[in-house]
Parts: sequence; C-alpha cells; structure tokens
Amino acid sequence: MTRWSQRNPVRGKLRRWLQAPGSLSARLAATGERFTVQVLNQRRQSLTVDEARALGSAGGRAGYAREVLLRVDDVPLVFARSVTRHVDSVGAWRSLRGLGSRPLADVLFNRAGMVRSQLAFARLAQGSRLQRHVQACWQAATGQRSVRAAFPARRSVFVWHGAALLVMEVFVADTINWSGQPKNTR
Repeated sequence: MTRWSQRNPVRGKLRRWLQAPGSLSARLAATGERFTVQVLNQRRQSLTVDEARALGSAGGRAGYAREVLLRVDDVPLVFARSVTRHVDSVGAWRSLRGLGSRPLADVLFNRAGMVRSQLAFARLAQGSRLQRHVQACWQAATGQRSVRAAFPARRSVFVWHGAALLVMEVFVADTINWSGQPKNTR
C-alpha cells in the first residue's frame, strides 16, 4: 500500500508544483497555449481499501472513478484519479459524471462552501500496485512508458454537502521543465 504523508518527499523544482495550493489545472494551463483533459476511464468500480479509508467510508466499497491525463500543448504531464462513493456520484458529486473533457477544477474551485483537506504526498514506488496501474494507463493513452522509477504524487479530499471526493494527481512526465512559472492561477 502507498504511504501518504503530510511531508513532501520531493526535492527540486517539482516540489513547488506538488505543494501549490489551488487548481493544478489552472497552473498547468498558464504554462502553455492549450490545456486539455483526456478522459481515460470513467465508471463505477470498487474503491481500494486506501481510497475507502481516505473517503471515511467504513461500509461498502462501491465507488465511482474518473481517470484522466492532463495535457499542455498536447504533451501529457499528469495522471489524475478522482473517486467518490457510488452513492455520492448520483448525489452531491453527480456533476463528476457529466464533466466529459472539462477539468474537474471547474467544479472544485467554483463552488462556495467547498472544503478541501490538507495535501498529502507520496512517491508511488516502482512495482507497487498503484504505480503499475498509473504506468499502464499512461502507456495505453500515450503509447509510451514513463522512464521515472517512482512517481511523485499528491492527493486531497474535497467535501461538498457532506460527501467526500478524493483527488489524486500523479506527476508522471519527466520531459517538462517543472520550473515553469504560471502566468496566473485560480
């Protein structure tokens, strides 16, 4: 199981990106001409034990997940996975189902009353179940394997009307100069 911590293990230029508050989509969009969201998977599926725990779900693990790649100028940079309990995907988080290729940030950062937990950080170790899943999704979508051995990641929980949504962002690309400063952020 991946170990999440309040301490960011990443050093260097990427560290600032992982720790940045607000919308990662807005930060990425500000670094290029065209920001796009490529939907890889969106469906009902079982939550992992770790995801269920992060969502505070002591009961069943029926969930709803959306997995995407965030791209700038057609270059894939970040894999993101958002999950909620299935019951919440037809309730408070029903907007997750209709996003299509719009960024989730359009929902998360434009609603009054949204509460976000503190960011948690991890390195998805090479060969771990989660790292293998991200690598497989990345390869299927891009036709290439990432050369990174471990993937830096962050996650947080958003609560809307008492329903939790876990958002994990994995910085897979190793080809971007992560020192790029965005022109603006939301």
